[in-house]
Amino acid sequence: MSTASKNKKENNPDALISEIDTILNQTLSKAILDSIMEGVIILDKELDIHYMNNAAETITRSIAHSYNDKKIDELMKLVNQDGDIVSWPLEDVAEQGSTHNQVSDYSVELHDGKVFSISYSAAPMHLADGTIAGMTVIFRDISQEKELMRLKSEFVSIVSHQLRTPASTVKWYIEALLDNRHGKELNAWQISKLQQSYQSNERMIDLINDLLNVSRLESGRIDVHPEELNLRVLFDEAIKEMVHFAKAHNIELHNTISKDIPLVYADKGKIREVIINFLSNAIKYTKSGHHTITIGAEQNADAIEYWVKDEGIGIPSKDIAHIFEKFFRSDNAIESQTEGSGLGLYIARQIILLHNGDVRIESVKDEGTTIYFSLPFNNKKA
Repeated sequence: MSTASKNKKENNPDALISEIDTILNQTLSKAILDSIMEGVIILDKELDIHYMNNAAETITRSIAHSYNDKKIDELMKLVNQDGDIVSWPLEDVAEQGSTHNQVSDYSVELHDGKVFSISYSAAPMHLADGTIAGMTVIFRDISQEKELMRLKSEFVSIVSHQLRTPASTVKWYIEALLDNRHGKELNAWQISKLQQSYQSNERMIDLINDLLNVSRLESGRIDVHPEELNLRVLFDEAIKEMVHFAKAHNIELHNTISKDIPLVYADKGKIREVIINFLSNAIKYTKSGHHTITIGAEQNADAIEYWVKDEGIGIPSKDIAHIFEKFFRSDNAIESQTEGSGLGLYIARQIILLHNGDVRIESVKDEGTTIYFSLPFNNKKA
C-alpha cells in the first residue's frame, strides 16, 4: 500500500473501525478469544470498546453487548494508589504503538460500585499495512493475589518479631561470657566456640532484620523522613565505618565525589543503609589481592547518579536481569560467599525507588561490577 493510502486510512476513523469489525467477525477469532481466562477488550484509537470476550463480561459484570459505543473509562473507572479516579493511560499505545506489560498499580471501579485490583497489559493492533487500528487490553482481577501477599507479609513480620527477641537475648548472653563480666575465666576452646556462636547469631539477626524490612516495604509500612543531604559526606562516614573490614580484604576505598556536589533531599538512615549494602558487597565479592573500590557521582539534568565500582568477581550476564529479585544470588556469589540471604539488593532498590530514584548495574564476570543509583534534586515528595 502506498504512503498516501496509508495516511488516508489513518485519518479515517470509520475505515479503521471497519477493519476492526472485519477481524472480529471471523468466528474462529472470537472462539479463541472467548476461551481465554483473562479479560480481553478491543478498543479503537479513541478508546471506544468494540469487543469484550466472555471473561471480560464476567469480570466487569456486563450484559452481552451492553458496552457497545462505551469508552473503557465508562466501563471501568481506573483508580490510582491514592484512591483518585484517573484516565486510562493508553494514548501512547494508540498513537506511538507502545506496549504496557503487567501493569499492577491500579484498581478499577465498576458501574455497581465494586472495586478490585487489576493487572493489565495493552498492545497496539496493527493491520497488514502497519496501520494502528486500535489496541488489545488484557486484564485480570488480582485482588486475591494481593490479599495473599498481604497475609504472607504479615506472617513474615510476626514471625520475624518473635524470632528477634530470643536472638537478641542469645547475643547478650554470649557478649557477657566473652567479656568475662562475672570473673569466670574461659579457655581458648570455649572462647573460640562462643565467637563462632556470636557470628552465627549475628547472621541470624541480620536475616531477621532483612525479612522485617521486606515485610515493611511490601506492605507500605516504611516511613521515609527526608532531609537535605550531602552524599559525599555520607559516603565518607560509611567508609570510616568499613575501613577495617576493607583492610582485612586488602582493599582501598576511594571517594572521588566532588566537594561541590549538590545536596539531595532524602532519608539519611535509609540511604546510609543502601550505601553500606553496596560497599559491603563490593568488599565481600572482590578477588584476593590488592584492589580499589571507587565511589563517584555525576550530575545530570534533574538527578545525581552515584556509583560504587569494584574489581571483583563480577556477575554472569545471564544473572544481571535477576540480581534485584528477592532471594536471588548468582552461582559465583554463592561459591565466593556461602552466607547471604539474597535480600540486600532487593531492599536497597526498593528504598531508592521510594525516593523517586532508580538503580542499575553493569558487570562483567571476573572483571568487576559497577552499581549505580540516582536521586533527584527536587525530591520533597519522597
